This record gives sequence, structure tokens and C-alpha cells, in this order.
Amino acid sequence: MSVGAVSADLAALAAAHGVATTYRSADDETVEVSADVVVDVLAALDVDASTDEAVRAALDDRRGTALPPTLVVGNAAVDLPEPGELTLEDGGVRSVTVLEDLPVGYHHLRCGAAEAAVLVAPERLAEVPRTWGWMVQLYSLHSAGSWGCGDLTDLRDLLAAAAGQGAGAVLCNPLHALRLDPSVESSPYSPSSRRFLHPVSLRVTATPAYRAAPAHVRHAVDRLAPDSGALAERDAGALIDYDAVWASKRAALSLLRPFAASVGALERDDALPPVPGAGRGDSGDDTGDALAAEHRAAVAALPDDLRDVATWYALAERHGPEWRDWPEDLRGPDAPGIPAAREDLADRISFHAWCQRLLDRQLADAHAATFGMSVGLIADLAVGCAPDGADAWALQSFLAPGVHVGAPPDGFNQRGQDWSLPPWRPDRLAASGYAPLREMLAAVLRHADGVRIDHVAGLWRLWWIPPNRPATEGTYVSYDAQAMLAVLAIEASRAGAVVVGEDLGTVEPEVTEGLTDRGMLGCSVLWFQRGPSGDLLPPSSWEPMTLGTISTHDLPTATGFLRDEHVRARSEAGLLTDVDAAREQAATERTELLDLLVSQGALERADASEEEVVTALHRLLATASSRIVLASFTDVLDEVRQPNLPGTTDAYPNWRIPLPLSLEELLRDRRVLATVSALKGR
Repeated sequence: MSVGAVSADLAALAAAHGVATTYRSADDETVEVSADVVVDVLAALDVDASTDEAVRAALDDRRGTALPPTLVVGNAAVDLPEPGELTLEDGGVRSVTVLEDLPVGYHHLRCGAAEAAVLVAPERLAEVPRTWGWMVQLYSLHSAGSWGCGDLTDLRDLLAAAAGQGAGAVLCNPLHALRLDPSVESSPYSPSSRRFLHPVSLRVTATPAYRAAPAHVRHAVDRLAPDSGALAERDAGALIDYDAVWASKRAALSLLRPFAASVGALERDDALPPVPGAGRGDSGDDTGDALAAEHRAAVAALPDDLRDVATWYALAERHGPEWRDWPEDLRGPDAPGIPAAREDLADRISFHAWCQRLLDRQLADAHAATFGMSVGLIADLAVGCAPDGADAWALQSFLAPGVHVGAPPDGFNQRGQDWSLPPWRPDRLAASGYAPLREMLAAVLRHADGVRIDHVAGLWRLWWIPPNRPATEGTYVSYDAQAMLAVLAIEASRAGAVVVGEDLGTVEPEVTEGLTDRGMLGCSVLWFQRGPSGDLLPPSSWEPMTLGTISTHDLPTATGFLRDEHVRARSEAGLLTDVDAAREQAATERTELLDLLVSQGALERADASEEEVVTALHRLLATASSRIVLASFTDVLDEVRQPNLPGTTDAYPNWRIPLPLSLEELLRDRRVLATVSALKGR
């Protein structure tokens, strides 16, 4: 096909596969997608549209499709083309001619020669309690016991303290597993795996192996910890050094590993094999044939998903994280060279599996600290996985190779956005009955009471950027939103969890409406909420089915907003073409905010001090009609720097900024206590 207009046949083929040939821009104008982009996107779905003849052949193949691979059954009955056999999730079997009155869950239908997954979701999730709480970037915490960045024990202590304050919820940044070698990935939104946890979040001294180790080993481990005095005296520009943190923890875990299994069931889940070398106490035995055999047996006994992610980490240590550059016979979990690699790397594979087991236990302990909260811990789910990571390696058949997710051009990003994350293939998801999505959500909700879905509009459609193209040369690909939402609702209902969809920015009305109809929350952010006239909307007028906040991790902090820090940071990063205009806009927005605070009675006068304004912002937040409102420690503690500056990598210290106070200090800080007092009045 040539560059230019899309033919009628190509448009029909594209529509059959959910590929848009036109879309509405941020300015609400119709944009025509060029034919070559459509052809490239279809190619990523294994659809040949390179010639007119190929398009017609593909259309003929598509028209022959019978029963869809996945059916979503709601209130309305679904008639079948012929009698079929339905196998329920619990193993029961029914002869059916119509699908109706089915239990919530995942079922399987055989209808003639065709088969389909059947999804039945609850009509609506349980009502979300009205409450308040905190949102926190875990890595930004630091305490007397953590080693250079926040860990899961810090999370436990924060959750316990929040429960004691009367808070009902804590939202934490994604805890997904990130790349470790050759350097540690800093962005929690570019995960290696969304199904597993980040080893850097482990508290080494809270492991059973540390408690079981002899005194001289514990002393050696303690000496690996960063200087806690230096941490307490960080200057305002200090940043987190993830590489140093992981180097210390990896060395400490290597010392402790021989003592891992001596505490038996306290250390491990019954479904997992023991850690090789139990009670040996001498890492020199690691070279022995007996221990090598133990490692191989332990790896063979691992659950498939854990074995895969641990194998990826071990292979990344040897070959680098970019699995597409590995030897060809290692480029997938079922590749021919993997059995031999697992034999050779059994020691390292069992090490990474052990780390994941420890992380799971520590997150479970943290989750237990939410006792008494009306909601509890809300996990964050990134929109995708890194293309060079463990999930992209293990689940590659479900992902579009070479394609990146992003966003089309808009007023803020005139060149569009490329997030360098591969998208799910909608056809492969449907063919599997959405198994990868089900398993991922179940893993995220294993020790959580809620989930925030980053870029929730991606359940409806995603902006696909074909290989070797800029973000401007992409198009939208649709997903079966009913099926995606059904899986989300089933997993959330089983976990007793609330769902929050990040629906900020330009989203179709069907997204917010779809969330609300199912008892799921959207988001309200003070900086963005405006009424029909364009004026800032008082929080008391926000939509009730939302999670309300002052800001987000991608926006300026309260103090940063008041000081125009977001203008300075974007200017220094080269993101602004007209700095004066940006400063003028920031001044206008600041005046609007101060006027809102005064008009709502949260502030006496517009020329108040910064601290008075920040306090007033939280008094105003307390009046929000949102079901849940969350305050951020970066706002309360007058941190100027925002956690992340979109559109930058090395030009800004994204995801590496610690809080200005230790966990022990911030819990006693008068500003935190004043915020608690303001929000408890909801």
C-alpha cells in the first residue's frame, strides 16, 4: 500500500482488527491516519495488508470467523448458534443453548467445533467508603533501618502509623520488579515485570535468614549498610543512588543465603521449594556437586511464572538486560537453550526466586498493618512493561513486537509521546481468555486492598507507534473494553478491592462513564478540575466517584507550584519554547488558585505565607465530594521538586528524589499533624 489515503477495503480490514484510520485530536479535529501507518500496525497483528490482493484475502479470512474467542455475559442473555457445553470455573458442566444466570468467574464454552472463554463479572463493585489518606513514593521514604531508599518495612511502618492517625487508605507507587543489571532502573512505570516485586525494596535485616545467622554474619551484614547518619543529614539536592543500594543488599543477601532455610516454614510458602544449602553456614559449599544438584531441583520445582522471572534475572546478569540481543536460543522461556541455561545458572535462578519469596512475605507483613483501615493499601499498576524486561521476554507472544505505546500530539507535547512500552495484542488476549491480564491483576492484588490503573483509557484503546516511527506516526488500536473491565471487576471483587482509574487528560466520556457504572473511581486533581466556564472547580463540586488529590507525581508539588518550579524545571530541561509565556500562565494559574482558596473560606487573604497556603490547600481538599481524598508528603513537607518531569530522562532526576525528612521525623512533623487534623474532619 502506498503512503496516503486509506482505501475502503483497507479501512474495513483495519476496523475488523480495531485499528483506527481516523481519530479526534486534542483540538477535537478529525485526523486521517496514513495508509502506510495502518499497514504497519496491521503487520504487528500478523495481518498482511501490503497489497490490495493481500487486503482482500485478509478480509475473506476475517469474515469466516465463527464464535468469538471470548464472550462477556452480563445481564442480557446470550443466544448460542447451536447447543453447547459450558464448563464452569468450579468444574461443573452444563448443557446450554443460551448463556444466562451464570456465576461470577471464568468459564469455558464448547459450541460445535468452536470454543470460547466466558467471562461473568459482578454488575458493580461494593460501595467505596468515604475516607482520606496518604499517597507516597515508597523509594522516597528513608528511616533508621532502611538502606538508602524506602523499603517494604518502611511501608509497613507507614501503614501502621496511618491507621493510627485514622487514615483509611494509602496509595503507593508501583512496586513492580525493575531492571537490576547493569544498572538499576529508576522508573517504577518502566517495569521489568508487573507480576513480581522490586528486589531493591527488600529490608535485608527483616529477613528470617538475618535472624537465623550467627552474630559474626549479622555483623558483616550490618557493616554493608549505608551510613544512617549521612542519610539523616542529606542536603536538599541529594538523590537516591539505586545502584549503591542494590550492591549493598545483593552482597548482604549473598552472606545470608546459607542460613535461609534453617527457619523452615517461617521462611517460605508451602508451594515453593526450600532454599538450597539450608543450614550449611559456609558459602564455600556452593561449588559442590550436592549443592548444585539442590539448586537444580529447587529451580525445577518453582512455579512457572516465578521460574521464568528468576531465569530472566539470572540471564540478564550474564548477557545484559536486552534479551533481544541474547543468543538466539535464549530469546524466550521455551527457547531450545533454556533447559541448559537453567542447569548452568541454577544457583543464580534460585537466588532471585528466594528474593521474590522474601519480598512477597514482607509485602504481606506490610499489608497486615492496614488492619482497621476502611480501604487499606492501594497498589499502582503501570500501563505496560519494559520491552527489554522479564515480562516482555516471558509473555512476548501476547505483546506486539517492536510497537511502542504512547500518545498523539497535543498542545503540551506537539511531537506526541513515546513511552517505549510494548502493548498487549488484543487478539492474543482474547484467544487466551485474557489469562495474562487475569494473572497480572491477581498478582498485584495479592497483598493490596485496591488498585490504581495508570492510563486507564488503555483498557479501551492505546496509541500504537509502529517500529522505527516517531510518536506522530501512530494510530489507536481498540481493545474489548467490556472484557478488560470484566476481568478487572472479577479480580477486584475477589480481593475485596477498590479500583481507581487514572482518567486525567484527554479521555473519551465512555471511559469515565464505564468506570462509574461499575463502581470504580476516576480521578480529580485540583490543578485540572474546571467548570463549564473554565474556572477552577471547588472540590465540593467534584464528581463523587473519584479519588481526589491536590497534585500527582507528574505535576508540580504545592510549593513548587507556588514558586513556579515547574516552569524553571521544564525550561532547564529544554521542554519550553517560550519561557516568558509559561511564567505568565503560571502566574495566572497561581492567582486563580489563591482566589479559589479565599472564596471557599480556606484562606483569609491571598497574600498569605507559603505555609499558610499549603495548609489551606489541605483544608480545601478536605471539603472534596470525592469518595477518597489523599494528601502527598511532598506537598505537606514543602518539597519543591516534583517526583517526575514527563518528557525527560537524564535532564531531570526522575524517581530519585527522597523526602526531606526521615519517616520517624515526618510522622511527628507539625505540618503532617496539621494535615491529619484537617482531613479527619471529612
